[in-house]
Amino acid sequence: MKLEKQDRRSRRTRHLVQSALMELLLEKRYEAITVRDILDRAGIGSSTFYAHYFDKEDVQTVLIEQMLGQLSKPISQNTARPGLLPSLALFRHIQEHSQHFQALVRGHAEEKVWKVAQTTLSRTIEQALASTYAEKRSPSVPLAVVAQYLAGAFLSLLKWWIETEMPYSPERMDEIFQQLALPGVWTTIEGKSE
Repeated sequence: MKLEKQDRRSRRTRHLVQSALMELLLEKRYEAITVRDILDRAGIGSSTFYAHYFDKEDVQTVLIEQMLGQLSKPISQNTARPGLLPSLALFRHIQEHSQHFQALVRGHAEEKVWKVAQTTLSRTIEQALASTYAEKRSPSVPLAVVAQYLAGAFLSLLKWWIETEMPYSPERMDEIFQQLALPGVWTTIEGKSE
């Protein structure tokens, strides 16, 4: 019983700290935020904070991992066309949580977010492609390269969309992505020649 109570407290503390950092990111740049700001916003003491995190970078890393975990869900749940990046679901998700994404990518955190996103997304895409095409002959381009390309193309378009304050709907962005990135990918993977 005591362990369960501690787990609940720990989850609550982590939630308070992460929420505090996210709220602060909506107000000011990451570089201007101190651990003291996080403590004050979360309403906890420094010993409680340091029992759960090393520093503010540790909290930021957890937030980034959670964001990327949310982005990976639509890929693993994609059944419309196996192995295809479900860009519409991703664009919709990002639009629904646009404030959080914008807050995370401002300041020096931006490079870290996109680097981790590229790695995570390309791995997820590669796994989806590998399971889809395991029984077929090998494509002329290695799946790892295809995954890097798709992740990079998607993230580049996504970054532009966020930076320009989302001038197009998720549906339009999906159409653009599908037209730009996918014809060549499917031709390569499925071994078709034009």
